[in-house]
Amino acid sequence: MKSSHFIDSITKSLPGIFAGILLITGCKTGDSGPVEIEGKYDNGVVSRRYTEINHKKEGSMTEYYPSGKLKAELMFKNDVQADKATMYYESGARQEVQYFKDGLLSGGDTTFYESGKPQKVMNFTNGIKDGYLRSWGEDGTLTYEAKFKMDTLVEVKGQPVVRDTSNHQVVQSQKSIEEGLNKELKNKINSKIICSLKRK
Repeated sequence: MKSSHFIDSITKSLPGIFAGILLITGCKTGDSGPVEIEGKYDNGVVSRRYTEINHKKEGSMTEYYPSGKLKAELMFKNDVQADKATMYYESGARQEVQYFKDGLLSGGDTTFYESGKPQKVMNFTNGIKDGYLRSWGEDGTLTYEAKFKMDTLVEVKGQPVVRDTSNHQVVQSQKSIEEGLNKELKNKINSKIICSLKRK
């Protein structure tokens, strides 16, 4: 009789126990499912569309010109830019393709003329220049070539960069080349960082 009474009391308590468990497990994480985020220009046209999970960007983000035409396709993993990013001219032609790993440029960064011909190619490793930088005129003529090794200019147009070993500076004739190139790349990188920060 005592065991039957015990089983009856447990059986009657089970729904309350399960409800308590569900309430505790459902509330403890505070996780939110996918939420579609959409920004708009003043004219009502969608400017940006992406998904957030737990208040972090996840998956594809698309950006649009005020005309509604596609401007960029970006990928995010856990709120950090990842994989391939493609930017477009308003005409629809590809403008730039970049590759990211853990939020840093890693791999090729290629810009294109609106005609589709390559304009510049640069390789990055963990956000720093590493490999060849090549640029072409719109007619396809190679206009510049340099090689970087972990953010250090080591070669220009096939010639090794000569450095003064006493102070680790590029010799004057090559220094001006490096300064001009660095200014151009810094401007490009800084504009991308600013754009990336504005996206967040």
